Amino acid sequence: MGEIFSVHRGRVPVLVGEGKEMEKVVIHMEELHHPYFFVLLELAAMEFGHEQEGVLRIPCSIEHFQAIVELIRSSMLKVKIASLFSRC
Repeated sequence: MGEIFSVHRGRVPVLVGEGKEMEKVVIHMEELHHPYFFVLLELAAMEFGHEQEGVLRIPCSIEHFQAIVELIRSSMLKVKIASLFSRC
């Protein structure tokens, strides 16, 4: 877990998992602002406190995390598509 990895601009690395089994995942910064992600951040705060150092850790199974991120991405896509049609 002490390894360093780089990410592209606009993306955020997070460690996801339960117990000592953590997997590194890179998400878009926009996704952090979604209400669904706030729930994950609240879980992290309850588990690790509000002042985590280093990479953000999310105490959630990777399967649940991936499902939540997919929900976030699909809802964000619907908003983008709706805004395109509103311009017509």
